Amino acid sequence: MPQWSRLPSTVFAVVLLLSACGKDSDTGERRNVVDASRTTGSTEEVAGSAVADAYAAWVEALARHDAAAACALQAPKFTIELRYEAILVDRAELGDPCTGFEALLWEDPEFDSEVVDVAVTQETEEDAILDVQLASRDVTVRMVYHRARWRVFSIADRTEAGTDDGTEGGPDGEAGPARWVAAWCAVSPDQTRDEIVGLMGPPSGEYTVADGGEPQLWWARDQYDFRVYLDPVDGSVLELVGDYDALGADDRALLPCPELRN
Repeated sequence: MPQWSRLPSTVFAVVLLLSACGKDSDTGERRNVVDASRTTGSTEEVAGSAVADAYAAWVEALARHDAAAACALQAPKFTIELRYEAILVDRAELGDPCTGFEALLWEDPEFDSEVVDVAVTQETEEDAILDVQLASRDVTVRMVYHRARWRVFSIADRTEAGTDDGTEGGPDGEAGPARWVAAWCAVSPDQTRDEIVGLMGPPSGEYTVADGGEPQLWWARDQYDFRVYLDPVDGSVLELVGDYDALGADDRALLPCPELRN
């Protein structure tokens, strides 16, 4: 249990009152999660929004190898994707519970539990984006509000996220969100895989039959998620699925096509 949770109730009440008074409507406000003067690397002082606290709690659960607590703070989609990774390394089978393969996260050599700073850059009733500074790197975390609780939906390393304008990023010309949004409604189920990649740019990832999931290409980052499902036999396009729920008004205005096309 983090040390801040053992503060006397009177002190804790004062902390809550002060944080409430200091809150403003700027969702880009920086919120310190760790006292930089300490050298222990633990999240001893947590101040900020409920969504930032939920992320900090998830990281703490992983740091103490508490699979049950960490699983409870993940979105189902996050767990499903982690299960696919576990299947690939023979650590799980389809339908296995989250607690059986959650250790993949803290066993990752890049796992870092030292949260230095968090900025809530976007927050609605259903979705939030966190700009997280870890001791070793910076990541972008998407949170979703699911069943009365904030949960971790996805994590992306910002050093690989491309340029700020989102059109092209990195030395390999990786496509970004602006290109995806602009091209998505020009994509058609009648097109070939190569034609779609030509419009959208290189995909963020791919599932094949060997991965244990439905064959698909996806372009995803933060609140953006576009998927092309493929026939497992001949690789033809079966279905196009875009997730518009977390997108802002400007992005939605560029997407007159329906979220599901086949």
